[in-house]
This record gives sequence, structure tokens and C-alpha cells, in this order.
Amino acid sequence: MRTPFYDCEAALGARFGEEAGWLIPFAYLPREEEHRAVREAVGLLDLSGRGRILVRGRESARFLQSVLSNDIAGLPAGRGVPATLLTNKGRMLGLMRAYNLGSEYLLDVEPRAREQTLRMLREYKMALRVEIEDVTDSLVALSLQGPRARRLLSMVLDGELAVEREGEIAAHSIERVLAQEGGIADPVVRPNVWIARASHTGEEGYDVFMEQAVGPVMWRILWRMGGALGIRAIGFHALFVLRLEAGIPWYGYDVDETTIPLEAGLESAISFTKGCYIGQETIAMIRYRGHINRKLVGLRLKGDRLPDSGDRVVADDTEVGRITSAAFSFSLRTPIALGYAKCAWAEPGTPLRVKAKEADIEAEVHPLPFVSRGAEPAEA
Repeated sequence: MRTPFYDCEAALGARFGEEAGWLIPFAYLPREEEHRAVREAVGLLDLSGRGRILVRGRESARFLQSVLSNDIAGLPAGRGVPATLLTNKGRMLGLMRAYNLGSEYLLDVEPRAREQTLRMLREYKMALRVEIEDVTDSLVALSLQGPRARRLLSMVLDGELAVEREGEIAAHSIERVLAQEGGIADPVVRPNVWIARASHTGEEGYDVFMEQAVGPVMWRILWRMGGALGIRAIGFHALFVLRLEAGIPWYGYDVDETTIPLEAGLESAISFTKGCYIGQETIAMIRYRGHINRKLVGLRLKGDRLPDSGDRVVADDTEVGRITSAAFSFSLRTPIALGYAKCAWAEPGTPLRVKAKEADIEAEVHPLPFVSRGAEPAEA
């Protein structure tokens, strides 16, 4: 399925590929140039592949509090938190950001978790007075990532950007700037967007949610006004490298229905003080009485070869983990990977080997993130 921004992306020479059922840009410029734009200027991303679900109704807060791992009942309007949807045994069915919009909640869901998240929410709803609406097609999303992202949005909004901290979200009128672009043909379309401060790359970032008819116009506005700031369109391949350097796990790549959130370092997606929710017993048992057996780690690889997902990680001849994602880091100038390792072998500096297809690859556990904000490599 094409995204609403397909024509804009094709005009820039995008090379497309399929991800989670969507035809999305895989690359524009050489990936390293896209990567540099996010680290040094501002990158424009099409987030159409992410799922967007609205939850509304008198019992919406109560419902989400009972099924999501973070504290939704205590979430004030204009704020968002990372959250997971778990099985009864504490394994992950979904990974998302949950926002309180005031009159309803917006769930911004990882692309490969959208369908099962929607299905399970509807199954769990039962007789509660809650409406669950999949708005993935009608509410589209772009993201600006990089040190000049805020400056660009402030230019578009004439200095009125209301979100400051990570997780904040606010509605903004774009009526003036739409009028300058000739307006929208559909008189029913509201000239408003929701802007959330959200990093997908480790750099400062902002997601812009808007009605589908507004989307391509907003793209053109951002592209035109961002020219002086060095804006570049960012494809999936460059985003993959950026999120890997930032140590951000993706659903369907690094976490799935076999993963306990604590294994993946997703403590920020969990409230340890709220009441009961699905999967809470397992999480509490690990937190207060037990421990995890494995954890997601960064691996700095020697040589120039990349392992495949699923390749075994060994210490001497003992298997201690598996690779989940790998890419060449443009910041570190070396291959890096995420993978799981048994806790005894998860300390930074631990030497390991990856049993790749052609030959073993030497590796060393590296602290996450690999690269901190401002493109400075983390200390090994």
C-alpha cells in the first residue's frame, strides 16, 4: 500500500520497498548523507507505517490502565509515555507510545505490532464503554529528527511550538501556513495538527499527526521552509542505522511475543507502582523476587561483515545469545549489532564471537546507546 506521501517521495528519487504492508522509501541519497542530515541538521521521515489507534469513551482511561504496562490513569492531558501490551505471561504483543489528547487517547504503535495490538485491544474491551478506532489511514504522520528540527517547526508555526519535553503533545493551528499554500480543497478538513516531542533516532525529534488531506501539503511546507536548514528526506535504511546507534529496539526485529520488556531494557514503558494489568504478575515477580536470564546488549563487531538476525553469539564454544539487528555505523565507522546475551556475558567490554554463515565475527559488548545525542560515540 502506498503512503499519502508517495508522490512527494517519488519526486525526490526515492527507492521504495515494502515494510509491514506499506510501500515506503528505503533510500534517497546515499545512506550516509541521510544519516549525517539527522545528526547535524534535520531529517524528514514518513511514519505512515506506524499504527495509529484512538481510544475514547467514559471508561477509556480505566480500560487502558488495565491492559497497558504504563500508568495511563495518571497520565495528564498533553503527555505521552512508552507502553507495552503483554500476554498473561508478561511477553510483548505490542510496543507503542500512548498519548492523552484530553478527550481521547492516541496509541502510536510500532509497524509490525499494529494488527495484533488492534486485535487484542478489541478482544480485551469486552463490555466496557470504550470505542477503539483504527485511524492509521486517516490520521497520517511525519517526523522531523535532528538538532534543527525544533527551529524548522517554529518557523512553520511562526514561533508557537508548545512542546518542550520528550513525550509532550499539543494541538497547533496551521491555518495561516495552509492559506499561504492555497488552502485545502476539502472544507471539512480541520487546519490543526498534533505535534509530539518524540525521538526515533537519539536526536531531538518531533512527530506531526494530521488528517490525510493535510499531509502532502505539510510535506511541501516543511520541505520548502527547511531548505535553508539543510533538510533531507530520510529512508528506512538510514533510520535503521540511526535507531541502532541509539540502541532503540524495534518490534518484530529486537522484541516480539517471546520477549519480556525488562529483557529489552524497556523499564521506561512500565509502571512498577500502578495496580493490576495484563502480564503484571510476571513483571512484578522479576522486579522484586527474581531476575532476567538474558538482556538486550550492543555489540561492536570487528571487520566489515554483518551478521544475520538469528546468528548465534558464543563465548568460547558456549552459546550465550543471538543477534537481532545489525548495520554499519556511520558514526563509529564499524559494524554494530543488537542482540540478546545471557546476563553473565552482558557486561560492557565482554569479548564474544558471532557464528556468522561464512566465518566467525569477533565482537565486544558495548554500552547502549552506541551514539549519544550530538553524534558523540558512547564510551566503551
